Amino acid sequence: MKENKKCYHRDFKLKLVKLSLEKCNLEELAAEFSITSASLLHWRKDYIINGEKNFHFNGKTKLTPLEKKIYDLEIKIRKSDAKFEVISGASNCLRDGLPAVYQYITENENRFSAYLMCSTLGISLDSYKRWKKNHISERKKWKMKLKEEITSIFLASRMTYGSKRISVELQKSGNQVSADTVLKCMRELNLYASKV
Repeated sequence: MKENKKCYHRDFKLKLVKLSLEKCNLEELAAEFSITSASLLHWRKDYIINGEKNFHFNGKTKLTPLEKKIYDLEIKIRKSDAKFEVISGASNCLRDGLPAVYQYITENENRFSAYLMCSTLGISLDSYKRWKKNHISERKKWKMKLKEEITSIFLASRMTYGSKRISVELQKSGNQVSADTVLKCMRELNLYASKV
């Protein structure tokens, strides 16, 4: 039995097309809204060629040779603009070496695809992915250090301190952390205060 083709409202399509023109990662955007990237590409083509007023509600846009040329040039311009933004944004990082460039790419993945940034900056996408997989963010480093301090205080108290007392001890040493955060860390570490 043939599956019924999904129909989307014009406003939904238009909103996604505009989002896709701002955010260069089409695959992520399509996945986020549970549509195919091919559909999104067709909608973009229709929008770029026909404009907002004549944006089609249904069907695919068939292009004349001249319209195809215009569409291809429009896409090249958008890619060039995106590459220029990537280069100008990463210019300081390029001087600081690969870790700084990788960090820049990570921070801007919501604006541009990792592929576009890596190819623009002359970096291997596979190397970036390996770095990202093994990279420890500042937040993770802070949490690891916090867990060490919590464990140390917990063991020094002969396993009697709970999250509230440990957070007070941490605050005495200048580490402003809430009892709720300490409790989460203690649960992750399987530390439970013994009742005496």
